[in-house]
Amino acid sequence: MFCTSCGNEVESHARFCSKCGKEISSAASSAANGAEPAAKTKHDMGMHVNILGWTFMGFGGFIGLAGIAILFAGQVVPRIPIPWPPDFPMMLLHFAGWITGIVGLTTIAIAAGIAGAGVGLIQYRSWARVLAAVMSVFIFFKFPIGTAIAIYAFWVLYSDEGREYYKSQAASTMA
Repeated sequence: MFCTSCGNEVESHARFCSKCGKEISSAASSAANGAEPAAKTKHDMGMHVNILGWTFMGFGGFIGLAGIAILFAGQVVPRIPIPWPPDFPMMLLHFAGWITGIVGLTTIAIAAGIAGAGVGLIQYRSWARVLAAVMSVFIFFKFPIGTAIAIYAFWVLYSDEGREYYKSQAASTMA
């Protein structure tokens, strides 16, 4: 038999859970004896939204640092005094610096969106759910960590339980 509050396994004759101290109901003990099916355990969606928000902020910060490194490398590498061959097209270095600048700025913009979605999720803003879904599509292709975060985000934000919880919390923060 399991506690309906925390999920801890308790003995069939116990009146209270040894982990959380909650009283074990007679319905739960009859369910353990096979009289009726056990109730479906609910997830602590508040904890999951909080974890997801902080994960988005951390991953956004990490991606932002990578974008800064790309931007920095693209501007520094062409200026390093390297003895290039005389027939090397120097305009290629400037073009590569320009392209890495665009890639670095785009990466920083995506990182800002990811981190912004995390902040919005923690504050239960209604727009944050949509932004988190859009950013999850972007990070889905950053295998394996981004893929895991994106799948977790879709589960937390779009499962029936998560969707209802988030909508109720977002509505209470707006009032």
